[in-house]
Amino acid sequence: MNKNTHWSNQKEVVKTNRPIKFLVFLVKILPFPLLSFFTFFVSFFYYLCSKQARIYCRQYQKQMFLYTGQVNRHVNTFAQIYSFSLCIVEKVSAWSGKIHLKNIEFQDDDVADLKKVLGEGKGAYILTSHLGNTELLRCLATLNETGVKRDISVTAVMDIGASEFNKTLKDINYNSAIHLINSSEIGIETVEKLQNSVQSGGLVVIGADRTSPETPDRTVLCDFLGKPAVYPYGSFLLAFLLDAPAYFVFALRKKTVMFRPKYAMYVQKAGTSLSVTRKERPEKLKDLCQEFVKMMQKLCILYPYQWYNFYNYWQTDRSSL
Repeated sequence: MNKNTHWSNQKEVVKTNRPIKFLVFLVKILPFPLLSFFTFFVSFFYYLCSKQARIYCRQYQKQMFLYTGQVNRHVNTFAQIYSFSLCIVEKVSAWSGKIHLKNIEFQDDDVADLKKVLGEGKGAYILTSHLGNTELLRCLATLNETGVKRDISVTAVMDIGASEFNKTLKDINYNSAIHLINSSEIGIETVEKLQNSVQSGGLVVIGADRTSPETPDRTVLCDFLGKPAVYPYGSFLLAFLLDAPAYFVFALRKKTVMFRPKYAMYVQKAGTSLSVTRKERPEKLKDLCQEFVKMMQKLCILYPYQWYNFYNYWQTDRSSL
């Protein structure tokens, strides 16, 4: 495989869900400390066998340390890969009902505003990333563990085409697959469904840190850790179309390795005005993207090993793909 191939053009490596089903079995019978111990050896094997993961972990860490002026800081690619493995275990644990609201530490940020909006029966648009556990909020909301005294409908827009992981999540907990919309099928009718969802008090959740293979030219360019990177235009455009407040939400493990994990949930309401004319929209859309990227960047620096984009993140030229 060409090392410059963009992540969205790469075929899924795991073509069977047997390893994931085995993981589900282990999650059901083992406490998390033992799972962490087992995961260490699996991570080490992956570390040895995946040269590409090592290359891009190193690239990301070196760029981050350069940006923060820590040019002599030691690069630890294994810590990042091990953290990623733990995150997969945590996702399965969450959908299996083993991670609860009590495991989450909320910050003194805009979480109170989001809970107020939801408590009033209104909906919201949530932008997440592959920093930390991307599904923790969706899982808690779907399982009605939000701290809000009503059931909240959750619609997730994501690439669900061939993912064995997503198929297995459905087997673990049917609720995990409710209201999933394939990102490749977004159109006028889909937008109307999303509008109806937020108008009826639901959450619409989408990842905003990876471009789509279906629309490779629909991107917005923003600086991340001192270098330009491309982001999905559609994820930010939806914020202007849904007529709902937009929030950036990140869930991070408080420490890279924890045998009894606790999570820090960060919620920031978008400060960019979403009520703009069509003519003003392109400029405001880029402002919204940069606002999101700045928060993601801040948390990357705080949690350097919980970044799970294992490809050349600063590859902006898609013409050669």
